[in-house]
Amino acid sequence: QALSLQRAKVEEEEALLQSFRDAQAAHEAFVEATKEDWQLQRGSWRELKQQEQQLRLASREAFSRCKELLLRGRTSLRPELLRAPLTPDGLPETHAALAGGGGPEEALRRLLGEAAGAFQDESLWSKEGPGRLLEQSKRMAALDALPARAKELAQRGPGTLGSLLCAIAEETFLAAKGCEHVLVIGGHGISAVSAARAGARAVVLWEPLEDVACAAREVLRRNLKQEELTRCVVKTGDVADVALSLPPGSLVVVDRWHGLGVLGWCPLLALRQVLGGAAAPSGVVPSKLSISLALADAGLHNTQGLDLSGMDARFRPLSVAPLKVGVGEHPHPTSLRPKLLTDFVQAFDYDLARPAPPSDGPKPLAFSAKPSKVAATAALFECRFELPRSKGNGSLRFAQWLPGALQLKGADMGLCAWRNDSRVWLEWDAAKSLHPPFGFMALSDWYFEMLRDSARHELYERALQVEITKKKETSSECKVLDVGSGDGILSLMALRAGATSGLGVEYVAQIARASEEVVAENRRAEAVPETPLEIRCTDVRGIEERPEKERFEVLVTELMDASGLGENLIALTEGSKRRLCKSDCAVIPNALRLKAVLCEVKLPDLNGVNIDAFWPFWPLDRAGEALWLGVDLDKMEGEFKVLTDAVELFSLSLGEADVDAIPTRASYNFTGIADGTANMVVWWFEAQLSQTDPSVVLTNAPSSLDGRHSATCWGQAAAEIPHVQVHPGQATEILMELAFGEYQLKFKVPGRGSAPAMRGTQCTPPPHVEDYSEEYRKALEDHAQRQKSYLSFAKESRVGQTAIRNADVESVAALQQCALAMALFPGSFGVEAQTANRILVSWYTVGGEGRS
Repeated sequence: QALSLQRAKVEEEEALLQSFRDAQAAHEAFVEATKEDWQLQRGSWRELKQQEQQLRLASREAFSRCKELLLRGRTSLRPELLRAPLTPDGLPETHAALAGGGGPEEALRRLLGEAAGAFQDESLWSKEGPGRLLEQSKRMAALDALPARAKELAQRGPGTLGSLLCAIAEETFLAAKGCEHVLVIGGHGISAVSAARAGARAVVLWEPLEDVACAAREVLRRNLKQEELTRCVVKTGDVADVALSLPPGSLVVVDRWHGLGVLGWCPLLALRQVLGGAAAPSGVVPSKLSISLALADAGLHNTQGLDLSGMDARFRPLSVAPLKVGVGEHPHPTSLRPKLLTDFVQAFDYDLARPAPPSDGPKPLAFSAKPSKVAATAALFECRFELPRSKGNGSLRFAQWLPGALQLKGADMGLCAWRNDSRVWLEWDAAKSLHPPFGFMALSDWYFEMLRDSARHELYERALQVEITKKKETSSECKVLDVGSGDGILSLMALRAGATSGLGVEYVAQIARASEEVVAENRRAEAVPETPLEIRCTDVRGIEERPEKERFEVLVTELMDASGLGENLIALTEGSKRRLCKSDCAVIPNALRLKAVLCEVKLPDLNGVNIDAFWPFWPLDRAGEALWLGVDLDKMEGEFKVLTDAVELFSLSLGEADVDAIPTRASYNFTGIADGTANMVVWWFEAQLSQTDPSVVLTNAPSSLDGRHSATCWGQAAAEIPHVQVHPGQATEILMELAFGEYQLKFKVPGRGSAPAMRGTQCTPPPHVEDYSEEYRKALEDHAQRQKSYLSFAKESRVGQTAIRNADVESVAALQQCALAMALFPGSFGVEAQTANRILVSWYTVGGEGRS
């Protein structure tokens, strides 16, 4: 009887599990349908969306009935398909919720409606739900404000915020001559300095965020003479109150533009409040803003002759924020460079001396496009600013991803543009998408940069061709092991180079699954042969050791980060070769060298204005605990003056060396090539990919120092050191240490140690400039203390804690929808775009919910 009862229980459990498997499979088949199957779907977008919701609801209900069994690992589970997905109508729905009034929290209530789950309970809403999430986001955003602005100001070259602010500052200088009063909207201080230098009798800079206002005061202090400084004041609070004190004929300057998306810091809202409360101004700088759109192809369907668009289909639909695009004659090789499929069409044109409405749209757009096999995957926005006195025009470009892609079919495609105070966007009928337009998973932008890295692809393919050809000279068999196979491109290259079989090992399940689709698509297109290739989702250390006959002849991996060491490259190659490969196995890369130079680094001046007040917050990781900082000398971010020849730090034979081969402490002499004051060590890797052909070398060295190939996706690593003088021909000694247990490098100046933590009163300005004022040092210390306080707050935060613990999918989905809303319109919710993206990634990352 006991056995009978146990058998019945097992059968009941299996029936519940099968019910869930069937429900999730039906949902998966709909949201991940092939292009051909999706085109067979009939109905309006509303009907298609309802069908997805019904399938997801059925899957959730089946999950709830057997979640204890699932969480015990009894069957496979795709938790990302239980999430609230992003769909193309997420923008208009969130905009409508915000337009209803009542502030950000009311907008979230309006957006969720009856789908708030357990957070219908008001106490849970505030303690663990959307109310708590919004509070946490705003506290994080207050700390992110200065780093976000520092990153924008550090970027040089055409199409950057810095170039636009320089153009506005030039116009301000000309417009402010003979002007009594100037109001500057936005807290960088650059145009305020120009107005004071032009002789304006009173310059008011308004900035709502106290941290940014403090930085602006420091910019003024560091750039103006005492007499000029007495004519300037920085104010916070309500901009309408500030406007009431302006006399007639004042000049209004708008500096509050965002470098990515233009409207992210709500400049039109602030300008509308000023124009509504002030007497008629003499003018507004810039005088006009026009916004135009074009359709473009930004997909990955031709990467080294392989189609990686499966990665777009799975991960790009959750690209909610405006996308940075490469501009100028020589954009960075890994930047997003959409190919135009239509001409630009003007959507909005504003005379900034007149208040712009809170929202504008829909504006129908008639793009002239010939029918094409290439689909539009992005809308490209161009925002042009009129600056008549300086006879200049500033402009910024960015892109919006079009989930599902659009087939161009003549002029009438049902497209329209919208704008509110914090964003401009394109809307379309999602039922016309070529692929299912549902976003469930977030993948970082750096991953897509890697997929666009032509130097990486070309050199790895050369190495695979050389090593596989050599192996097949003595054997008919050449099995290839790809460790950390990711999107599968290296495995596909191996098949194309003649491998007889391949095994790709990828730890992240969602990426492994997407790579299987990439492999299948390239087989259908006959881009690779039908050679056996298995993608296994596991840690390579979990694969059982193989007998000699079944071992691999070639081991390929790409586990380098900017520092060369960060993805456990050394230990994984050594272990994989020893356990799974033949003793004479070819390892790609075969050898790793690290090289370094000393640099003098600072932020660029903008229109002759020193912006070192923002130095403590750039690069982005500088105010944190990171042992090294990510920089990129090829992206024109910051000013780097190389002071020494490159020095080799160490070299290793991969597959043979273990981490113990890295020197734990060493001293190096850097020979000077220029006079200067070094404040950073910048280093990079050189990966010799092929032992057979040592000329096949992949490096992330700055292209100005090593021109063997174009710049790569990695950038370089940097570490701050105490200021040290460098002179041509003279040696400068620097000590390197390996941080215990971290396998990361630290650098010191003998007798002076390493640079102090770049926080609070310890922060040192860059070389050759005066020290910070006492007032600003106190502000930096206050920021550092609030950062510590926030970290304690975040550790104790209970956002979603009960819902996650109880696997309450409905309540977790409510939090996910709130994270989506904030990422779509961060400015409208009062948070930084950088903050909103971190919140979004924590709920939609490939791997788990609620990580932050």
